[in-house]
Amino acid sequence: MKYSLVLSAQALALLSCFSHAAHAQDAGGAIAQVEINGAGANVRRDDTAARIVVGRDEIAQYGDSSLSAVLKRQPGVSLTGGEIRMRGLGAGYTQLLVNGDPVAAGFSIDSIAPAMIERIDILRTATAELGSQAIAGTINVILKKGNAPNRRDVKSGVNLLAGRGEPSVSMQWGERAGDLAYSLAAEMARTGSDIRDRTLETVTGADGTPAARRELRDSISFRTTRLNLTPRLNWTLAQGGSVAWQTFIDLSRASNHGNSVETTFAGTSTDYPVNDFRLTGNFVSARSDITLARNVGTEGKLTVKAGLNHNKRESDYLFQGAGASRTLARKVLSDAREDSAIVSGKYLAPLVPGHDIGIGWEGGRTQRSESRRQDDSTATGEYLSQLDEDYRAVVGRLALFAQDEWTVSPRLQAYLGLRWEGLRTATRGRTLDETSSKSSVLSPITQLLWKLDGKDQLRFSLSRTYKAPTIRNLVPRRYTVNNANGPTNPDVRGNPALKPELAWGIDTAYESYFGKSGVVSVSAYARRIDAVTVQTLYQENGAWISTPFNNGKAKVAGLEFDARFPLRSVLPAAPDMDLRANGARNWSRLDAVPGPDNRLGDQARITANLGLDARIGPRYTAGMNLNLQLTGATQMSRYLRSDTGPVRVLDLYGVWKASPKTQLRLSMANALHRDRTSGSEYADADGSSTRAVRASSVTVLRIVLETSL
Repeated sequence: MKYSLVLSAQALALLSCFSHAAHAQDAGGAIAQVEINGAGANVRRDDTAARIVVGRDEIAQYGDSSLSAVLKRQPGVSLTGGEIRMRGLGAGYTQLLVNGDPVAAGFSIDSIAPAMIERIDILRTATAELGSQAIAGTINVILKKGNAPNRRDVKSGVNLLAGRGEPSVSMQWGERAGDLAYSLAAEMARTGSDIRDRTLETVTGADGTPAARRELRDSISFRTTRLNLTPRLNWTLAQGGSVAWQTFIDLSRASNHGNSVETTFAGTSTDYPVNDFRLTGNFVSARSDITLARNVGTEGKLTVKAGLNHNKRESDYLFQGAGASRTLARKVLSDAREDSAIVSGKYLAPLVPGHDIGIGWEGGRTQRSESRRQDDSTATGEYLSQLDEDYRAVVGRLALFAQDEWTVSPRLQAYLGLRWEGLRTATRGRTLDETSSKSSVLSPITQLLWKLDGKDQLRFSLSRTYKAPTIRNLVPRRYTVNNANGPTNPDVRGNPALKPELAWGIDTAYESYFGKSGVVSVSAYARRIDAVTVQTLYQENGAWISTPFNNGKAKVAGLEFDARFPLRSVLPAAPDMDLRANGARNWSRLDAVPGPDNRLGDQARITANLGLDARIGPRYTAGMNLNLQLTGATQMSRYLRSDTGPVRVLDLYGVWKASPKTQLRLSMANALHRDRTSGSEYADADGSSTRAVRASSVTVLRIVLETSL
């Protein structure tokens, strides 16, 4: 805790320096200010909730081809294994929404092209309206509305990698006819990656003598072709009402291939030291909703929303392995389908002076089904075994909420919210017993915003949040690995007895605003989580299996610092550039696991970003961002320990504005192309097993031509 106090003091000192310098400049005279993101800064300043708004210009700034690349540059956000995390916590601790609605299980945020997005809201605290399944926070992706009339934007680009190019093209079209506005946003792209892994595996006996030592070299290629479509209609009604219909469609096809070659230095090899796999998959994701908004009385507003979601995956997988005395050809045909219907509504009205009251409801039903047929044979076609499994899960959800945005005084605002949410899950399958679970959570939420003067303000929040178990973790179906099953590479099985994790949390922040868009803030948070989900390892018929279960409590805490401002707002003679710097230090302790390093969920300890955007004359802009992520060692259980090496990513971009309607964007992602390292170790009285992995990464050069017709 001593370390956290030192960091807090340093952050406050730095905040004070920026704040006083900015105040002195504002008092000394008028200068030309350059706005970073004026609308986002105003929303962040005036909203009672601690909200960061990532606007359209910032999303497009680096020409990113994936949404995760945009988010990793934001304060307190990290990227681990393709999963977006806030405060270093993923696996359901971070709530992901699209247009305010929860995403489907297994949904990848990178299935939404950045060109389809209007803005991103990042909320550190929960709200009664958006939901309380947000122990770490909420990321809400708002799709493009496209209400601007006569809009014709076209972008064409290409990613350049060693030996290949990846083209993309997107367009935004909008029209207005009287009270009716309609638009279509679309993007088609081909993306891919090539990874080279080197894994060193060591097994020792109870007396410490080496039992096996092996090196595995993997080569994996991923290729994806994707089409995004977002049509929208907006009809303005009389007396201020409106009807809006919006649909998002993602169609993609993946074709992946990999091979592995093993070298055994000591002991025995794995079952299949030479193996390869091929996978083809087709994915469909569609969500469509219609929203009716009507004015009620002089100041009230009623909004009703109904939506349908459909997600489907079909995959064809083939694994081929060869060993000293056996061969294996494993063919797996699988599919997953999830359909849901959601109806929600809310009523907002200033019932008494100073109180904006809101009440609402959400109801939904989700049906998810999976089937998997596995046929094992030898390389010559001799039958070995067959596994044919399926399951069907139905989830019902009902939520009721009420909130009061209370203007206590001109300098003090309060938010009082209460949300009740109930979940019921029923699962059955051909080879599974029928199971069901039911849970409900009552979440009170309190937020305070105290404006000290015209520029500085304090925030405080107290809330109860939770994390519901995923359907996959509830289904007692076994997912097997093809080769080298062991304590560091186990099979996985769900647990129908899982319960939600419940958390009480506090958040505080001190913010200072200056100029048109400058902001510096330091914040702190703490969470106490009950019934934490941990993994248990055990052996069944000689195979290692990992299963989740609820066990004990956890404490999570952290500090965050964020600053973004035009340099001339503190140094008038400086070049015309904007600066960004943010950093976060996270701590956690899991009571059920002995220390040291008994952190929760492989939590990232430190995340940081340093960036700048420089305007070089009226036609040229250039910028860079350095991203740092430190995770280190984590004690996953009494016997299992993992270790993740540092991640350093440097992104660069430059823009040439050829004309008022045309510009060329050149960007370089992952310019340092550092290898990624990770490892795990399982050690008990019978010996130990360790795996150390080094994975390559590549630099991607992207060229994008943007034109307004």
